[in-house]
Amino acid sequence: MPGNTFLPSSATRTLSLLIGTLALCASGALQAASFSQPVNVILSAPGGLTSDGVDVVEPGPITVADLLAPGGRLVPGDGSQIGDFMLPLESIELKDTSILVRIAQGASNGSTGYVGAGGLPASYTFTGLEVIGQQITGLSLSFGDNFSPSGFVGISNLPVLVSNNWISLTSPHSVQLNLDALRFLDRGQGESNNFADIRIDLQLAPVPEPQTWLLGLSGLLALGVVGIRRHRQAH
Repeated sequence: MPGNTFLPSSATRTLSLLIGTLALCASGALQAASFSQPVNVILSAPGGLTSDGVDVVEPGPITVADLLAPGGRLVPGDGSQIGDFMLPLESIELKDTSILVRIAQGASNGSTGYVGAGGLPASYTFTGLEVIGQQITGLSLSFGDNFSPSGFVGISNLPVLVSNNWISLTSPHSVQLNLDALRFLDRGQGESNNFADIRIDLQLAPVPEPQTWLLGLSGLLALGVVGIRRHRQAH
């Protein structure tokens, strides 16, 4: 019939197959999401280290770095360069597509002990963040103990830190966590037991592989040809 807009059954089946294939590709990429290469972790303290917020016990600038494999951890005394600066409670871990950082109080003024200088903050920077089939679009943050959103938060000035964008996606493949402005909440167990757990989850969007795009394009072209034939037959 002229004006009939319904596709023939073969075209409908082709369209359904294409939609199913694209959905499977997307869901498979999400299920398999993890860091696809080692991440470069950089500790920077331009102003050095302080024990009380005033006196510098180790002058800056301090810059050390380690490559951390997916699923790996940095901890005190593990032979890594950053591990040499870590306090007993501290750790850095890559888990799936998340960065888990435990930072402990290192100075009597409630800070980490790392000092910025010249307008540059002390920081952890994570570069080379790559996830196969995904692009990094943003960050999701939580600060509860044991990296749980509902855990106790060991940071006393969190609203100020958040308003100053202290954790940021500085490029499509880099995250920076500023250290010098953080202040710890007193847990009542002595300064050495004050710590904060910081969970940085990457927000991801699927990037279809070239062959997936080609499959979709060829299928749509086929549907277009079928539609033209159908239109001609109707006339």
